[in-house]
Amino acid sequence: MPIIHIVLFEFKPTTSHAQVEDGAFTHAFISEFQNAEDRKYYLEKDPAHLEFVASLEGVVENVRVVDFEPGVL
Repeated sequence: MPIIHIVLFEFKPTTSHAQVEDGAFTHAFISEFQNAEDRKYYLEKDPAHLEFVASLEGVVENVRVVDFEPGVL
């Protein structure tokens, strides 16, 4: 069963407008993985994802992550 992975970002107040718009959680990314192993690879080993995470250092105030399987409570 697929896993939906949602990430919400709130940027630090010191982050410039050129970097992000005003507001709390202003950006969201939604990914779908076919299984837990694919999600684990993405989070722990995918070079593009790891580079993206590193690029957020110093500009992100809060991050919220929600993972769920559609139809499962």
